[in-house]
Amino acid sequence: MNGSPPRNRRELDAALTEATARALATAGTAGPSVLVVTGGVGTGKSRTLHDVPAGPGVVTRRAAVGELVDRGPYSVVSRVLGIDLGRPVPADADDRLLARLDELCALSPTLLTVDDAHEADAASLSVLHMMASAARDLPLALLIARRPAPEREYLTRLLRGPDVAEFVLPPLDEIDLDALVRERTGRRPGPRLRSALLTHRDNALHVTTLIDDLTRLGAFDGGERVELLPGCEAGPAGLLGPDHAVGIAPGTWEGPVREVARALAVIGRPVEPEDLAAVVGWDAVAVVEPVQGLIDRAVVAFDAFGRIAFTHDSYRDAVDRAMPEPLRRVLHAAAARRGRPSAERVHHVIASGAPPEAVLSAVQDAADDLAHAPAVEADLLAGSAVESGASAAALELAIRRSRALARSGQMRRAEAAARTALDMTADPARTVELRRVLIFALTVRGEVAAALALVDEALRGLLPPRVRDILVEHRRQLVQLGGLEPLTLRPPVPDPLELTLTGLVTEAVRLCLTGSPHESAELAWEASRRHMSTGVDPYEGVSSDIWPPFVELFLGGPRAAREALLDVRRLRENRAAHWQAAPHQLLSASIDMSAGRLDDAALSFDTGLELAETGELAWTSLSVGARALIDVLRGDLDAADVRLSAWEAGSAPLQFGIPQPARAWVALLEARRKYAQAARLARRLWADAAERHCFLWLATVAPEWSRVAIRAADDELRAVIARDLVRLPRPLSPALAPAVRLAEALTGTDDQIVERALEAAEAAHRAGETLTEMAAWEEAAVAAATLGDKDRARRCGRQALQRAEETGASGVAGRVKGRLRAVGVRLGGASARRRPAGGWAALTPTEARIAELIASGLSGPGIARALHVSPRTVQTHVSHTLAKLALSSRIELAAVVTARRAQDSGGS
Repeated sequence: MNGSPPRNRRELDAALTEATARALATAGTAGPSVLVVTGGVGTGKSRTLHDVPAGPGVVTRRAAVGELVDRGPYSVVSRVLGIDLGRPVPADADDRLLARLDELCALSPTLLTVDDAHEADAASLSVLHMMASAARDLPLALLIARRPAPEREYLTRLLRGPDVAEFVLPPLDEIDLDALVRERTGRRPGPRLRSALLTHRDNALHVTTLIDDLTRLGAFDGGERVELLPGCEAGPAGLLGPDHAVGIAPGTWEGPVREVARALAVIGRPVEPEDLAAVVGWDAVAVVEPVQGLIDRAVVAFDAFGRIAFTHDSYRDAVDRAMPEPLRRVLHAAAARRGRPSAERVHHVIASGAPPEAVLSAVQDAADDLAHAPAVEADLLAGSAVESGASAAALELAIRRSRALARSGQMRRAEAAARTALDMTADPARTVELRRVLIFALTVRGEVAAALALVDEALRGLLPPRVRDILVEHRRQLVQLGGLEPLTLRPPVPDPLELTLTGLVTEAVRLCLTGSPHESAELAWEASRRHMSTGVDPYEGVSSDIWPPFVELFLGGPRAAREALLDVRRLRENRAAHWQAAPHQLLSASIDMSAGRLDDAALSFDTGLELAETGELAWTSLSVGARALIDVLRGDLDAADVRLSAWEAGSAPLQFGIPQPARAWVALLEARRKYAQAARLARRLWADAAERHCFLWLATVAPEWSRVAIRAADDELRAVIARDLVRLPRPLSPALAPAVRLAEALTGTDDQIVERALEAAEAAHRAGETLTEMAAWEEAAVAAATLGDKDRARRCGRQALQRAEETGASGVAGRVKGRLRAVGVRLGGASARRRPAGGWAALTPTEARIAELIASGLSGPGIARALHVSPRTVQTHVSHTLAKLALSSRIELAAVVTARRAQDSGGS
């Protein structure tokens, strides 16, 4: 692909074929893996998708929205993946669908095509967006056809993706027209026919319909080329006019034929003859003749299951356009009466022009169908019938829609919907509810000042006492989240359990940030337990399921945090809080980083930051800083520089005011041997964080900045670190104690650095804090060498290098060797080695472990469960493993692992 748009259909076919082959050749290759074909009605999108060759060994799976009988949540992706989710939709539908995708791609390279994506349900489009991200690490290509209108939020997001290429269908040229004529008649067209057809070059369906009608009407001569007979250019009844077939035909139908076509257009999907008759209000036998009339016109046909459907969505659109709106509403009402409680029935009720009370009743009846598909509910409630009027039911629907948008991660649209609804009401209670949706959406997007202004405005009015308490505590939460004031060192009330859930969450986070994760954990779990329980305000503590693993990471360490994350992920699924997918993914990355799984952490951070961008989550500063720090640890200094510079060029807020990106700058300056600059920056950042009472963060950075102080000979920095570590609440948690003890040893005045560093290494090992353990071995080695105990220095140095090799921290390995050389100790052959680019030795420990599990027969989801990571992380590891071993499938990988096992067994 050369980047220029295809000039004709042949260039388009070639570009799609090339791009599809490249995407399927091996996962992770350069170039797009998602190909979107955009065109208007009848332009030939479906045919273009169908004609793209899959290639040998590739399994193609297709779904066309127009062919679906079930139009409920996830129906399109369920169809294309060949999985039945059942009804009601399960809470873990997203995970099941992505697991199914992983299973399919494990068996063979897979081409998925989705036609008419502009009509797909929002839940399917959301999963397609996730599949597009996964495609870069799977032998997978996605081919999607859509119209430019109507615009769909998730399609718009998908098109912005880095792995997506869009192709706009070019008009038919003379060669394309000749090919169509040959296909329909067996002969090439003459000049007059070609000239007449060229006026319809934008609509391939129109052209083929014209050719067929002209053939049927005997308008062609019998020569070597097919040519119009004299006088046929205008054609009977304007055969070659612009409104032929697709435009004017429905207007010429009368009586039962027209009634049946209209009913079928309103139903919008393949339907049993009996159900079609019921919507029209006839006995089943009465539809036989009109249906046959439409079959004779090639407008409808029976599918493989005996259901009636339009042969092309252009006919359905033409029928719909020709139908007066009052008649359309009557038919939608009839379809609604026939439907069971479902998303489809809600659609018909809204389209029938039913009053808000009837729409609300239909939505409530469909609660099971919509419970775990907030994006679908939001799309349904976008109908004009919902957005007009100021009745209680209309306002309830508006509130439901804005909340559904927020739950599905569409924060800007949630804000717009809530503001529109605010203009509809003067009711104080409804106004407060809508403002709370606005406050939530603005908070997630990092618009703290705007959210605070709304809170203050609401607090100036008359409010129920409970609502006032929630808003007061949300204000405190916003100030804390935005780092607008120093963290308080005293609780707001003597008994925090008397707070609202919002206050409970805020207090749990405050306690953790100020260095008391023991007390924090109890409150965080209590908030998560009570959130969305019976009798609890649904607007209370909406972030409750984010914080337990965050707190556990600083209390019990990575293992405890991983278990907590698994628990809250299940709660997220049950509560349909889709917007929390990004923060949970970023938490997973932080856990992996603390445990020393740097490759896993980098992958999880990258996935989480991508999710955050599409989900409009602004609070990513802690993760961006941590991701840049991983670059430094792995020795990729230029990547860290680029990442941090991009962050500084943006305008995203600092979460809790913690300067995590600047922490990575300190590490980068140290790695570039700019010790004095690193120490000056660290000193300034430390003073600011201490003033803000961010003692938790100070404990985590203390060892590395103590090392910077030593290398820069900055006694002032060592002194302030030593002074402020005393302010940490005691007793220290098992996760924080090793880092604090190590920093105390480095900033103290005694001569027990080696022993205290070794104690810190042992404690860190028990807590699973691998990065802290690695740092402790390094400091023990340097201190021992400085004291002249070179044998001990070598033993400790080798331990540090072993941890560096296990974690992939080649930057740390270089630092350890350099520092020891400076004090006269060389580690020689015991030093950590940089992994080769290819071969088994190139695999990280996690990649090797996953390869073993694949050979043992576990699927991708099974591996994810076994390793307590996300299926997306497994997919990326498998992709990297295949690339390093020059393999193309998991089957080949399993064979290689089995052969290695046999060789090792024989050798023993």
